[in-house]
Amino acid sequence: MITLYHAPRSRSSMIVWLLEELGQPYKIEITPIIYGNGTGAPAPESYRAIHPHKKVPAIDHDGVKVFECAGIAAYVADRFPQANLAPKPDDPKRGLYASLMAYWAGPLNAIPTAHMGGWDKEKPTGFGTFDEMEAFLEKTITNADPWLFGKQFSAADVLYAAALNFYMMFDLLPKKPVYVDYTARANERPAAKRAQERDNG
Repeated sequence: MITLYHAPRSRSSMIVWLLEELGQPYKIEITPIIYGNGTGAPAPESYRAIHPHKKVPAIDHDGVKVFECAGIAAYVADRFPQANLAPKPDDPKRGLYASLMAYWAGPLNAIPTAHMGGWDKEKPTGFGTFDEMEAFLEKTITNADPWLFGKQFSAADVLYAAALNFYMMFDLLPKKPVYVDYTARANERPAAKRAQERDNG
């Protein structure tokens, strides 16, 4: 059984969606966090044994603990191959899949955060520029037909669609038709709709 440590309307919401796509039994344990706007309450100190920064998401799968969105996505996609949420290890697409998962966890999160805070205006961030990131993202999503790996919906699609939903909601990215169309397709998936219904636990 998978236990998801989750806070509603947070990054862990995308893992609710991922677990709905996975098709395996899971339960949600609502976990207090301090949100980015300063609201909320901290998790108890004991929770640091689950996540080192007392953040969400994290999962416990029969005693195996995994934290952070990309880590969880990579773990469950490989642990449950019957869900077909990742290219197989010998699939030529596996290289791009691994790259996109790492890119999501790195530049695709770090660059918009720096941009939003204005840090990238003072000096280079080391992650690349916002314009470089946006150009790569647009090219990647344009090539989605209909998903990042063709007809195969993947764990990476959950992460990228969730990121685009968030960035467009807060005007961190322009609402280009290619982004709007991709997220609209993703948001119409039955698993995505079920996840919205389960977001509060």
